[in-house]
Order: sequence, then structure tokens, then C-alpha cells
Amino acid sequence: MAKFLIAGAGIAGLSAAIAISRSGHGATVLEQALELSEVGAGIQLGPNAMRILMDWGLGEAILGVGCEPTHLIVRDARDDHVLTSRSLNDQDAARQKYGAPHVCIRRADLQSVLLKDAQDKGANVLLGQTMQGLHDSRLVNFDALIGCDGLHSKVREQMLVGTKHGGKPRLAGFMGHTAYRAMVDMALLPLELRSQSVQVWLGASQHVVAYPVNQQQMNIVIAQEGAPTLASLMSAQLHALITAVQANGGFTEWQLFHRPPMLGAQFYAKGNVALLGDAAHPMLPYLAQGAAMAIEDAQALRQAVAREVNIDMALQAYAKARWKRNARVQIQSQMQGYAFHASGLTRFARDAVLRVAGERMTRMPWLYSYQY
Repeated sequence: MAKFLIAGAGIAGLSAAIAISRSGHGATVLEQALELSEVGAGIQLGPNAMRILMDWGLGEAILGVGCEPTHLIVRDARDDHVLTSRSLNDQDAARQKYGAPHVCIRRADLQSVLLKDAQDKGANVLLGQTMQGLHDSRLVNFDALIGCDGLHSKVREQMLVGTKHGGKPRLAGFMGHTAYRAMVDMALLPLELRSQSVQVWLGASQHVVAYPVNQQQMNIVIAQEGAPTLASLMSAQLHALITAVQANGGFTEWQLFHRPPMLGAQFYAKGNVALLGDAAHPMLPYLAQGAAMAIEDAQALRQAVAREVNIDMALQAYAKARWKRNARVQIQSQMQGYAFHASGLTRFARDAVLRVAGERMTRMPWLYSYQY
């Protein structure tokens, strides 16, 4: 049995711990924070992620604290009129087509489910631990290091020093991208906004997403480029939504960062060290696939470790299985941002296409039917 040291106890790190433990090896997770806390943020888990989580036996636990949204509804931010809509979870949609539902959940609740399962599977999760990356003295007691330490990964910085993928992440976009996030009780919203659907409003250089994370709470995100302004968010529903949030705690501001895709397996794994999740492929949130790609990574790692006797070979097999997929999703997430934030004639053309073919375009089988 090999022993893996995992840097970071976020969704990526806990997923890696579960995957490694399920493959029959030992996993120890080191987390700098004194407690695991992700309060106030929601997350969407597409069928590609839920299929893996259900394979791990976690479907019931996740559905017990999350919810299955009924529809995706895309609106114009100027006047609320519907550009396109489609069902997410009826019998002809996610469950039948992809073998798993589309789920929305509080990030903290997902993390709690993953933590419990990792510990139940025998993983050792240690909090309040400073990790020195490749130079950590504890590495002598382990066979491999998995860097799951996020956007500002120390493992990545040291592993890729001197390469084109080393260094620090950079602000997204020419003018920068900012996300304003809030969690609000549905009871505080107007009746017409207490929806069990994923709703998107498209504006010039910005958009709004609102979706339930359980039966009582809704997660709201305003994403925009450049200087903060709500000038183009003029619809009645958005005005009511933003007013309700501002009257009940307001928004939390997050700067969005970006790294170019790593085009090659050699950047994902070197020797007995590999990167997973945001440490390898941070992506803009416009496809709602950041956590899903980390979960897919973990499943690929599980399969590689179970199949290969040599750890270095297993990590290379994992890297080869993941770099193209992650690069495509990173690029498509960026392109989705361009489409969401279109203005002028581009916006007019986008809206026309959504009205005619939006239901087909938003299904994205290449994303949700991926076989790992």
C-alpha cells in the first residue's frame, strides 16, 4: 500500500483523499486552516460530477442537503424577457441522458459530505498544518505528493519553477473580472424570485446567476468586467433581487484570477508529484465546472493508481488522462464569459441565436456525458 500526502482540504483535496482511499492506498491531507469553512457560497454540480459522486456512494448524502433545480432560464438583464429555457432534471433530461442529476448545493455542505466520507474511508485529515510544498520534511514518510492547494498553489509554484506555467496567477480579462456573491433566505425575496430554477440574466459586460442551494436558500452571483457598476442591470426582477440582498447583508466581493491551460501532461505530474484541481487548472466560473473538474481529476487519479504498480507511472497516466479535457473546459469557460458579457451587435446576434437554438446549445453533451 502506497502512502499519499495531499496538500489542501478543499473539494479537490478531499476528493483526492476519497479516490486514493477507495483505490486501497493511504491518504493524509494537510490543511493550513484551523477549521474547514466555506460558509456563504453555493456550487453547481453537473451530471458529470454527480455521476462520479454517486459512484462513490455519496449521491443520497448530497441530495439530502442540496437540491435538484427544475429548469435553466436565461433572461435579458434589461427587461427580464426569456431568451431561452430548458428542463434540467425531468425524465428526458439529466438523469435519463447522463445517468445523474444536476444538483445545486452549499459549498460548505458538499465539503462536509466529502470530509466525512474521506475520514470514513480511512484518510487522515489534519488541520492547522503549514505545508512547505516540495521542501516539506514530512515528505520522507510518503510515496507521493498531490498538490490540491488551490489557485495560489505552493506545490505548483515549486514544481513548475522556470517553466512557462510557473509564477503567480493573473487577474482575469483585460479590465479584470469581479464576482459579487451572496446567500439569501428565499423568504426574504419577492414571491416571483423564490424559484427552484437556475436563472441567468445577461447584460453588457456583466451577468447575474441565481439558483437554490436547498429548499430555503438561494445563491446569487453578479459577475462583471471592469469598474463596478450595476448600470445595465435595469430589469424589475434584478432590481428586486439586488435590493433584497443589499437589505440583508449585502454582497461579498471576489476578484477572479486566471491561468492559461497547461498544454501537456508533463506539467501536471513530475516524478512522484502531481497537481489536481485549481492547482492545475483554475478556470473562470462561467461553465460552473471548477469543482466538477477537480472531482473528475480525482476519479482519474483513482483509476490510474489502481491500475499502475509504479507510483510515478500512475501519476503520468493520470496527467495524460486529464490535461486535454481540463484545457478544453478552461477555454470554453472563458468563451462562455465572452458570450455572457457581449454588447452591441454581438449581443444582438447572441440573443437571436439563443431564441432560435438556445435549448440545444445549453445542453452541452460534450461536457456532461464525458466518460472517465
